[in-house]
Amino acid sequence: MYCAECGKAVGARPSKPANAFMPWILAAAALALFSFVIAILVQRGSVPRTGDMTATGGIPTPREASGGSTADAGMPSLEELSSMTPRQAADRLFERAMREHEGGDYERASFFLDMGLQAYAAVPSDDLDADARFHMGLMQLLMGDSTAARLSAADIGDAEPDNLLGLILSARVADFAGDETAASDYRRRLREEVEEEGGIPDRPDYESHRALIERELEVGT
Repeated sequence: MYCAECGKAVGARPSKPANAFMPWILAAAALALFSFVIAILVQRGSVPRTGDMTATGGIPTPREASGGSTADAGMPSLEELSSMTPRQAADRLFERAMREHEGGDYERASFFLDMGLQAYAAVPSDDLDADARFHMGLMQLLMGDSTAARLSAADIGDAEPDNLLGLILSARVADFAGDETAASDYRRRLREEVEEEGGIPDRPDYESHRALIERELEVGT
């Protein structure tokens, strides 16, 4: 310690009692516990992806992209989770939310939907491609926020007017609003685009959602 008048040293700084650091220790422990619990929840109950699941998938894993089996594909380990980019973490939360919703556990699905939307909000805008915005829109609809879902669909349409995922999301937003005419028009455009391309184009984002696209093509036919 130093004298406030002349600046001369007048003694050593008194050490803080151990309990003075307790709030910081507790806060750090709570944060670590929270991160651990979230990681466990994301991993627990994971099952392999199946073709008829609703809106699952994001960016295909290397195994999927190479045409390999996904029988042993599950959620990542705790170490892998900690090294994920914001986009990768958001995609995994999206998929987990869809799995829980598909399985009928709407309470847990709501938890992961909220976490997933927060995760996508942290993703840099340059990493939010049509696939990510499609994920966001589906989650926003499941949370009952059709206004936000409409904006997500518009973002896709502004960049790619004929994007299949954007047309599907727009159709579902119209369904939510009870606008059968608009929903039918979006699905007509979807069918026309696929017919013009001679089938569903070979794109990673389309392959991730192929089963969903195929079902949408059958709606109203």
